[in-house]
Amino acid sequence: MKVIKIILGVTLISLLDPMATADRAIPRGYNRVLFYDDFSSGSLDRSSWKVNTGTSYPGGPANWGTGEIQTYADSPANVFVRDGDLFIMAQRNDKGEWTSARIETVAEHDFSCPAGGKLLIEGNIKLGAAGTDTQAGIWPAFWLLGSAYRGNYQNWPSVGEIDILESPNGESRTWNTVHCGDTWQGGPCNESQGIGSTFPLSRGEWNLIALQIDRSASPQTITWSINSNPSFVLTADDVGDDKAWKSLIESPKMMLLNIAVGGAFPNALAQRATPNDKTEDGEGSQMQVDYVAVYST
Repeated sequence: MKVIKIILGVTLISLLDPMATADRAIPRGYNRVLFYDDFSSGSLDRSSWKVNTGTSYPGGPANWGTGEIQTYADSPANVFVRDGDLFIMAQRNDKGEWTSARIETVAEHDFSCPAGGKLLIEGNIKLGAAGTDTQAGIWPAFWLLGSAYRGNYQNWPSVGEIDILESPNGESRTWNTVHCGDTWQGGPCNESQGIGSTFPLSRGEWNLIALQIDRSASPQTITWSINSNPSFVLTADDVGDDKAWKSLIESPKMMLLNIAVGGAFPNALAQRATPNDKTEDGEGSQMQVDYVAVYST
């Protein structure tokens, strides 16, 4: 059951923004709700979310540019809403073929950090509790991508990518990472690795995963946090390239939630190809989402 907090009245919240909700408090220091979904309607809201399918965007890099091996499907076996939560599950058939789900917010819900202001993106997320010995290759992610990628599909990483949560191979930690610049190798964000850090993460439990972009002070910052504990802070000096930094903190973004299977990142972490015969599909490797929200000043 969800824990609901009501701090601002329905009338006041509604005046702030049509996406606002009286179900949850707007975090202190913010006054606008740019996007909110608590998955309480009983099904995925197709006016807010697009379900990606196949093994690439049309004309985009194969295997979604990462080497992942699954096929994304718009199937209730892979993405569904139950009891007010979103579930994403990777599934393996009897031929050893994997399917999973990846959803992204639609263009009407693109968002950006206002000049001189702040932006907060958060999600209450629970990852499957299957152990590392049975999650090789399972790669859940909660992330942002520059919306200029939509329809182009060849302009990564220059559009800017911010990975709020990545936790491959059943690891009890999350990776906080950015990707930027005009090259797939090297550049200001050290591609294809990116610039980032790791932080402990409890699996099988709810974690409030958040990212704040702050353009209200100097230096401007991007701050990741887990359960209100800061996990990583990035500044323009860490990137060292003004254009690349602006692609991260200024350009419009879309939100994505997905579970990939296999690919360069989990393979490098495992130091072998993933998934393997022990990799578990279904509930033990799922991503469960209570809500996601975007707030701004």
